[in-house]
Amino acid sequence: MKRYFQIMKAYLRGSLMYQMEYKFNFLVGGTFELIWMVMYIIFINVAFLHTKDINGWNKYQMLMLTFQGGLMDSVFTFAVVPGLKRLPELINKGTLDFLLLKPVNKKFNISFNEFDIPQIKNIFINIFGVIYCIKKLQIVLTPTKILIYILLSINGFLMIYSIMFMLMSLAFWFMRMDIVMGIGSELITVGNKPMSIYPNIIQKILIFIIPLFVCFNFPILYIVKGLNLYFIIYSFIATAICFMILNFIFKRGLRRYVSAGS
Repeated sequence: MKRYFQIMKAYLRGSLMYQMEYKFNFLVGGTFELIWMVMYIIFINVAFLHTKDINGWNKYQMLMLTFQGGLMDSVFTFAVVPGLKRLPELINKGTLDFLLLKPVNKKFNISFNEFDIPQIKNIFINIFGVIYCIKKLQIVLTPTKILIYILLSINGFLMIYSIMFMLMSLAFWFMRMDIVMGIGSELITVGNKPMSIYPNIIQKILIFIIPLFVCFNFPILYIVKGLNLYFIIYSFIATAICFMILNFIFKRGLRRYVSAGS
């Protein structure tokens, strides 16, 4: 584990040095996501001028879910998107060998070889947003509650990571994968809305088939409304299953990979 932290540290340092060469891009990086977040917060505030709750969610609960979604998105964009979005290009050009031949876990090396440093400010903004909502909702936090919330959040990150990696791995079979990252953004947009606003059939699909609510809703539901123990256990099992499916797809895909040097 220590070895992998050292590798990530080296990749992080390399990303920082590279991105600092383009100071303007470095300074304004992540601004689009921040603007979108501000606009959505304004929308929520306007919506709650006319009602006290929407399907059982009050304003600060909705804001907390928004910040949670923003946190997951910014962490994912910071740590995974820069490396993962290059996977289809590396597969199509046959230049994936450089990452595959290194003596580390292949999926780790593909995912965490580059970082979007400007996203760090969005990570902190969303963390402060979650804390602000907790204070406004006057939620009493215990060490156990904090621990389970953190574990559910990490589990949600791993879930969205496995889903996106599975989608990107389809590049082993299909040439044009430009739209996949856009699909990922739309999945995040769908998943970070209160699950209660969707019809029951959609809720079941987004819990048991494409478990997006595990990523975004479950951590906040646990904090603000209390999440059934069954769903807490299920969320970890679902992520483990997604990882097994990812491993299967990735291994099958590697068998189809043709190196440029072959």
